[in-house]
This record gives sequence, structure tokens and C-alpha cells, in this order.
Amino acid sequence: MLKTILHLDMNSYFATAEQQANPYLRGKPVGIIKAEGRGCVIAASVEAKKFGVKTGSTVWEAKGLCPQIVLVPSDMDKYFALTSRMTKILADYSPTLEIFSIDEAFIDVTQTQNLFCGGVFGMALEMKNRIREDLGEWMKCSVGISFTKLLAKLASEMKKPDGLTFLTMENYVEATESVAVSEVCGIGYARTAWLNARGAYTLGQARQIPSLPVEIFDLVWLRSDDELSTIDDLEPAKSVSRTFTTFASLDSQASILKLVRNLIEEACMKLREMNMAGRTFCLSLDNFWARTTIRSPTDDPLIIFGMLNREYGRSPVTNVRQAGVWISNLAFNVQRSVFERRADLLRAADRVNEKYGLFTLYPAILLSSELVRLEVTGYLGDKYYRFRGAR
Repeated sequence: MLKTILHLDMNSYFATAEQQANPYLRGKPVGIIKAEGRGCVIAASVEAKKFGVKTGSTVWEAKGLCPQIVLVPSDMDKYFALTSRMTKILADYSPTLEIFSIDEAFIDVTQTQNLFCGGVFGMALEMKNRIREDLGEWMKCSVGISFTKLLAKLASEMKKPDGLTFLTMENYVEATESVAVSEVCGIGYARTAWLNARGAYTLGQARQIPSLPVEIFDLVWLRSDDELSTIDDLEPAKSVSRTFTTFASLDSQASILKLVRNLIEEACMKLREMNMAGRTFCLSLDNFWARTTIRSPTDDPLIIFGMLNREYGRSPVTNVRQAGVWISNLAFNVQRSVFERRADLLRAADRVNEKYGLFTLYPAILLSSELVRLEVTGYLGDKYYRFRGAR
């Protein structure tokens, strides 16, 4: 029995979310940048894409292509909040749901499509309408329908924005002849370059190449059939990390250590929400790197900062722009002393921050410094924390 898989992809997600939030931006070319002063566009609106602006364009390139572009700092918390609402909508259509990234998801509706008027097409149209009603009238998505994940994702890319495409067993080979090889999930930069070097820029051209390597052959003929990875299938986090690049070099040990403590606070907050703790701690500062391990797991930022501060003190560096903290060797349900009031204090602070916002309560060492706040990544590398650990 063939499966029926839907792939839903929000169109120009970050930029459209800003247009939804600010009517002034609607219909205008918008480029999303990491923050004020950052030199790269991380997302472009539909209007900006028409001028050739794309993800990865420098601000200088974007303004050259589209002088009237409006640059807006990203708000990842806003985007993830919309993703959470989108996920709740999609869960109404099937229990088999894979959140692929912050703006796209797969849904296996093989067993549920006949419960909806109009079958899978009626279901897809209803999804699109509900997303527009709940997330906002400016929020649009493209939906691809097919019998594998690979084909469903490719189908959603074939008509944007606001498209609906169905690739069947009978039509998918012919319908994808003119699709660029780079559009296929799994054919990355190296494989695209390999195919292009042999004169193959579309799937139709690639299928004419004799003796393709097996891994490329299956992708060119769209024969991959991976299973969906649902939220309940996610494995526990093996590590928690946080990195940050500053606008300008930090030229004092005090400013560097404030940033390190800030990142540790955020990482430990994630640990506590997942009811986990770690034993191994790593610190990276440009060319500086240190690692230390303790006997008993902890989620206390003061202990972890003390360990990494000691490592830093052995060979301090300044003029730092990039800092990173990693906590690994994680464990669940760590036993704590009944006399340990520090753990109660941390969890009380967590409850306040959960209700009123991160860093409503924070260590005094961070006073007079600009706080680095929790960041959601587009590919949701912390899915376990986002969808399982924090619930």
C-alpha cells in the first residue's frame, strides 16, 4: 500500500512573519538580518527574491540588487512561536508528524485522509486555510503531496508561493524532468557540482548519465523512501551548546567572562527544563579551547562557570569575537542532596523567567552588559529540547 505524505513549507517564513506583524512591510522587499550591524541576509521576502536577493546575500549585495529593500533584525522567538502554533494545527490531521525545520513539516496522512471531505486535497486546502486564519492573513504555505518524503518535499518546491502540487506514481518521473538537480533534498553542493561537470543541470539530463553512483542514482530517480521521524522518536539530547559572535572584539577578560557566564546560564536553563545535567564542559574563544570533566553531573551554572573560568585563567586571551560553551556527558534524573537549597533557588528563578521572560532574574555578574538571549535556529538542532524536553 502506497503511503500518502504531505510536506508543508511556509513561504519566505521569517520575512513573511515580519510582514504579518508589521503591515507597513507588506508588499515591500524585506531582508532579514541576524541583528543590527550584521552583514548577511538570512531570509528574503517574496518581493525581495524577485530582485535576486536570496539567503546568504551580503547586505551590500542586497542593496545593490534592490536599493529599496527594508532590512529587519531577526526575531527567532517570534518565528518559533508561530511554528508551535503551526505544529498544533498539523497535529489535528495525523499523529505521524515530523517537524523537519522551523518552517516545514512532513505529515503521514495515509490512514486519515479519507476522514476529510475531498480526501487529501481537501485536507491540504483546509490546512492552508487554517494556517492563514490562525497565524495571520499574510502567512502562506506551499504543500506537496506524494508517496514518499523526498517526492513530497520536491512537490512543495515546485510551485511557490501558496502552491499545491501532487506527484503520483504515474506522473512523478515526467513531472520532474526539468527540476534542477540542486532542488532535490540530498543532492548537495558537491553532488550538484559533480553532475554539472557532466552537463547535467536538470533531473532529466542527469537521468541520461550512464553508470551513476548508487547514492546519486537513487536521488536522481527520486527513489529514496525514508520514514518520518516523529517527535516521540527523537532521542534524548547528547549535549547542549551555545555559541555567539560579537559585533566587535572583546578586549578585556571581564567582558569575555561575562559573555561566557551568559551562555552558560542559557545552556543550563535548557538542561533543567529537560531534567538533565552534564559532566563534561568545553569552552571555545576564537583560538582558545578548554575541556574539563567532573565526577557528578550538574546543571548549576555557577559550578560550570567556576570550572571553565579556572581553565581560562590558566591561559587567558583577549580580543575575542567568538565564544562557545558545550555541556555533554548528559544524564537524567540526577540525585540531589535534600539539604541543597541552591537547586531550589535555580528552579524558582526558572519559574519566574518562564512566566515573565528569560533573564528577568539573572546573576549580578551580568549587570551592565548586554544580555545574549535564547536563540532558535532555523534547522532546529535542539528539537529534543524544543518539542520533548520542555513539555
